[in-house]
Amino acid sequence: MEVHYRTAQEFLSAYARNISGGGMYIRAQESLPLNQAVRVRFTLPGVAHKFEIRGIVVWSNPAPSRSSFPSGMAVKFTEIDPKSQKIISDFVNKITGPSSTPASTPPQKPPEA
Repeated sequence: MEVHYRTAQEFLSAYARNISGGGMYIRAQESLPLNQAVRVRFTLPGVAHKFEIRGIVVWSNPAPSRSSFPSGMAVKFTEIDPKSQKIISDFVNKITGPSSTPASTPPQKPPEA
């Protein structure tokens, strides 16, 4: 799925490799730096809703280390309205089946010893 993203300095286009209600991985030849604020714009196949969501780069893979994982960056959504989050989660669930935890739930910390 094509994704357009914008930083304070530039407007770029790339393709998303995966998406959830909490973020997406964007395939890109040049990754943005960690903690870079971005605004992503995209549509989902078969969904009329147009998304414009603010996020932050939380992980970067500047060069493919494995052939199955392309260069790009993980963007965590920081400002997403509940309607958009539900549409994305429903879309993902339709394709993959429902998960046991909501897509926006952060990982649990291990118990302290």
